[in-house]
Amino acid sequence: LDNRTRYPNKMRVALVTFATAVMVLRAVVFTEARSPILIVPGLTASQLYKKGSDSSIWKGLWLGPNLCWDVNSALKDLSLVFNPATGKYQNQSGVDIRTFGFGDTCRTEYLFANYIEQGCGKQRPIIPYFHTMVKYFVKRGVTIRAAPYDWRLAEDQLQASGYYSRVQSLIETMYIVGGNAKVTIVAHSMGGPVSLFFLNNVVPQQWKDKYINAFIPLSGAWSGGNAALEVVISGMQSHRLFLYLSKLCLGLPSSLPLALRNMTRTFPSVSTLLPKPSVWGNTVLVETPNRSYTANDYEALFADMNYPLGFEMYTNTSIINRGFPAPNVPVFCFYGTYIKTPVRFIYDSGFPNTVPRVVNGNGDNTVNLKSSEVCLDWANQQAQPFQFKTFPLVSHGKMVSNKRVLKAIEAIVLPRQ
Repeated sequence: LDNRTRYPNKMRVALVTFATAVMVLRAVVFTEARSPILIVPGLTASQLYKKGSDSSIWKGLWLGPNLCWDVNSALKDLSLVFNPATGKYQNQSGVDIRTFGFGDTCRTEYLFANYIEQGCGKQRPIIPYFHTMVKYFVKRGVTIRAAPYDWRLAEDQLQASGYYSRVQSLIETMYIVGGNAKVTIVAHSMGGPVSLFFLNNVVPQQWKDKYINAFIPLSGAWSGGNAALEVVISGMQSHRLFLYLSKLCLGLPSSLPLALRNMTRTFPSVSTLLPKPSVWGNTVLVETPNRSYTANDYEALFADMNYPLGFEMYTNTSIINRGFPAPNVPVFCFYGTYIKTPVRFIYDSGFPNTVPRVVNGNGDNTVNLKSSEVCLDWANQQAQPFQFKTFPLVSHGKMVSNKRVLKAIEAIVLPRQ
């Protein structure tokens, strides 16, 4: 028997009304419990999938088994092509790359694409990322959601791709499902500037006042990270991502750091993460036997690297983040401190193809303290509440899972008594 036979019309109406009331009641209870959270991940932290022009099947590319099986082919597929005449970027010919699962946390909980096909939260995690935070805040897809993106792109390209329109729609949906509870944006690393662009350039103040409870950047890479210099000059030899790849993919070629360098040089996102002249001024960041370079010397640096196109890419992206104006929403700026973090790279005569000697300073091992502290200027730039909190000895990656950080976030998303 179908439902029309089993239940008379009046009874069916009553059942539907009851079910609707239960959903509304759940939304009300949820609203009283907490503000919904939207995760915006950092660089390399959204899983990317590839489909060739001769196939209808999407395969996990970053990070995934396909990267390990044919690393050179995978890195070529991930590389972008820049047209200096138009200032536009495109994928390699015959390759389509995209993210999946917008709104779902699964593809930000782990940094290994194949893991999702096994079932989110079902198997032993491979390179956990936001997994601990998602478990802490209970309910995937309801109390906490995520906005993964193609992290190869800079903010203006993300806007052109429609990413920010989807973020706006997702926040509005979360607000409604949560019983008109304002949404808290929790952004990690490069996700900080990505979210700041959205708040400052995409949505009006009236919209922010209605839908945003708070903006919580974790280790925001406002002035990038000096480690990005090593990436574009000589590769990722001292970068934690290189160590991850070495553990995941046994038997990788010794030339991998330079191959990674050639790939990441094509990403406009990496150009946005180079140390900003407004923050670093005339501080020496790179030394070679022939000369020293500051953040004001990028044209000479790229020329001496024999990569002048890199400076064109840098100038093409630097327009979008010359400054970091306050977002005019309640802000809680959290970042780690007192961990050795690269400040200056000293190369020998093998520049730019050798491993540099690293001079460290204060930071979270990836983002320098100077970069993290850019947000402190907002206290005097906006009328909305602003607070900052440092987390000594909490590293860049651990800022998304450390218990002290999670408790601090919980205090913000829970209603005040």
